[in-house]
Amino acid sequence: MNYRIVSKIIGVLLMLEALMMVPSLIISIIYKEHDSVVFAMIIPLIALVGFLLSKIQCETKLIKVREGFAIVAFGWVVFSLFGSLPFYLSGSIPSFIDAYFETVSGFTTTGASILTEIESLPKGVLFWRSFTHWNGGMGILVFTVALLPKFGVGGFQIFKAESPGPVVDKIAPRINDYAKILYKTYIFITVLQISLLWFAGMNLYDAAVHTFGTVGTGGFSTKNMSVGAYDSPLIQMIIAVFMVVA
Repeated sequence: MNYRIVSKIIGVLLMLEALMMVPSLIISIIYKEHDSVVFAMIIPLIALVGFLLSKIQCETKLIKVREGFAIVAFGWVVFSLFGSLPFYLSGSIPSFIDAYFETVSGFTTTGASILTEIESLPKGVLFWRSFTHWNGGMGILVFTVALLPKFGVGGFQIFKAESPGPVVDKIAPRINDYAKILYKTYIFITVLQISLLWFAGMNLYDAAVHTFGTVGTGGFSTKNMSVGAYDSPLIQMIIAVFMVVA
């Protein structure tokens, strides 16, 4: 097992996670919420840890099957561990175990939640909560595969471990292009649904958060009653259509 290359790729993942938290920081600043301080502390911390890991020198940058599965397994655990910090350190979820559960549920797009009161939580935290769905829905590791060539590393075995099946072998020659096409399509669908929900009467923030939950197929909401709180057949129809599309 090449532990150095595994650690290096997990470092790349953590730098990516730090970048993913930036929109939540911006949201919390816009709404002048206390959790902006939490995000402002966590983002540099995660970025630093990721940067240090990514600088680990490897004799070989070849990722074999064993390394691919190790990166997927440890990557999800570490990603969720750091991803739970905004919930825990902001006090939105006082128990670290509960915060970790909520994060794992988000990234795996399972949609299970320990929260009973959602609307009182800071908007930046709720944005991050739903954004975990969006990132997990497409596959954080798929996106990482598209970035790895910039670090001089191939990512086919990671993609294969994340998406097992005979079809994966057939797309191996153009794996990076395939990952980029998937994300372009994913982003297009996301922007389209946000726009439609906004035109249907949702404010832009709620439209984005509900879109992340829909496209990511997880279902997190900003309301205790979820989509039912809007009492709008048009909004329900739009979300239902994109559930099928997603």
